[in-house]
Amino acid sequence: MGGNEMDVVTLELARKGLRAAERLAGELIGWPCSIVVVDRAGAVIAGHRMEGAPPATFDIAVDKAWTAATFLAPTLMLGRMTDPRTALAPLDQLPLGHHGMGLQFKHKGRLTTIMGGIPIRDRDMTVIGGVGTSGTPSAQDDNSVSQRCWSAMYDEEEPPTSGLEKYSIVVEAALVRAERMGLLVAVCLSDPEGWPRIVYRMDGALYPTAELARDKAWTAAAFRMPSEKASSFGRKEVPGFGIPTSGWNERFCPVPGGLPILDEGGKLLGAVGVAGGTPAQDARIAGEAVKEALASWS
Repeated sequence: MGGNEMDVVTLELARKGLRAAERLAGELIGWPCSIVVVDRAGAVIAGHRMEGAPPATFDIAVDKAWTAATFLAPTLMLGRMTDPRTALAPLDQLPLGHHGMGLQFKHKGRLTTIMGGIPIRDRDMTVIGGVGTSGTPSAQDDNSVSQRCWSAMYDEEEPPTSGLEKYSIVVEAALVRAERMGLLVAVCLSDPEGWPRIVYRMDGALYPTAELARDKAWTAAAFRMPSEKASSFGRKEVPGFGIPTSGWNERFCPVPGGLPILDEGGKLLGAVGVAGGTPAQDARIAGEAVKEALASWS
């Protein structure tokens, strides 16, 4: 796709940008990080957490991308509005329109004014998404990686394969199965602790599916069982537990579609979460990903 024709951020374009951004982070900066692409509503389209990147960087990258997309501005600019050197300055010394103090306390902490989030714009400079990066040695490097992710979407040449190829082929197997079933879904592949390695949301899939897929993967990893079986922990007839099926943890999702990836010895290698179809359909698609993981990782 020519750059001048881009008016929506597709999964294909997001993945292209992520691969190029990974290369910049790994080969030129020499530091693993998390990179996330969101749509104009701030909902995740695709995200990569490179090998060695701290788990928490994924959420920070999401929040940076969300902030850039929904505030229609780079997080660098918003950060300047909340600079502590101006936060306590007399009102008559503040720039016109300054409201940094208000920004600091909005959106239940999701607002992230650290450099590294940039809006994605079309040829008319309308914001159509955002990119966020977290985990490099400096905020400036985070910003450079996010810029590369966006610019690569306009490149004619294809970037190198992802350093997460081991994981992306697993997610790809789920996407192919979903396409064959005529479904639009989101897929999350997590590590054994439930933190995302890769999240992809198919074009047209409802925006909450990315979060639901992540919740299912977390549940499968945390409880080391299919996500729907975790609901037994909320039953009164199960002595010694009593964990409610909702409300106690923002990630707990006892709905089919999350499966742990266990090797022959029972070791947990990760988990898969799928959302977008019926619970039974999501579970079948997740099963395809687990099968691919066990085949390719062996």
